[in-house]
Amino acid sequence: MQARRPDQAFGAITWVDPAGTNNYNGLSVRAEHRTSNGLYFLNSFTWSKALGDSEQALEVYPGYTVANPQNIHNLAAEYGPTSFDIKFNDVTSVVYQLPFGKGRQFAPSLNPVLDAVLGGWEINAVDTAHTGSAINLNYGPAATNDVTGAIADYRGLAVLRPNVAGSGISQSTNGEVNTYFAGYTFTTPPASSPFGNLGRDAFRAPGFWQLDTGINKTFPIGERFKLQFRGEFFNVLNKTNFSPPTATTTSSAFGQIRSTYAPRQIQFALKLMF
Repeated sequence: MQARRPDQAFGAITWVDPAGTNNYNGLSVRAEHRTSNGLYFLNSFTWSKALGDSEQALEVYPGYTVANPQNIHNLAAEYGPTSFDIKFNDVTSVVYQLPFGKGRQFAPSLNPVLDAVLGGWEINAVDTAHTGSAINLNYGPAATNDVTGAIADYRGLAVLRPNVAGSGISQSTNGEVNTYFAGYTFTTPPASSPFGNLGRDAFRAPGFWQLDTGINKTFPIGERFKLQFRGEFFNVLNKTNFSPPTATTTSSAFGQIRSTYAPRQIQFALKLMF
């Protein structure tokens, strides 16, 4: 790497180059409806595309390298999806006040004891689904291929991409977690031409889907105090959502998925309001 520098007396130099190009286009649709019987529905859907040739250090999945340009002298070859590009994103929320108990449609005259047990409950659910984020494949360069040295990505580390051939193949879930990029062949470019032909952010991580639910009830205590109970169930169906695979082609773990998003989580809370 040092041999590539015109003046051997200098190490890595960082400067700000305002040459990046980024754009975002999207279609956003929102549907909302509230009924007289205590049902509320809200759906937000986004179909979008975020493209660019540069990144910021906080725009990638934690633990992954920022998709910095591999060759700052050829930014046209860097133009592609950004690391935060999500093609489809859909969030649906439902809130329903169960129609039992004081002030509700059924059994409005329950005695206080039964009303405390059966009346006044509210349930809610949030369904979240979106396509996977972009994955920027890269290789760990030897000293002969390295063009910037071991500097931090926020200082302008060149993230070098490999050469690619082939096409993806259909796999089972077990196959995907071990060989996510099956069907493709990746090779490290020679030192004389260290910039690979693979595009920036060329692949996608697995999609995400999760259903969260909750239930709550407020108990009046005299005229001044209220006690609210809440039960919350995150990922209530315990759906396995996979994290992105290892994206460095020179790693022994390349293409493997060894982590997931959080499994089912349950929490309860009591809140005194006055």
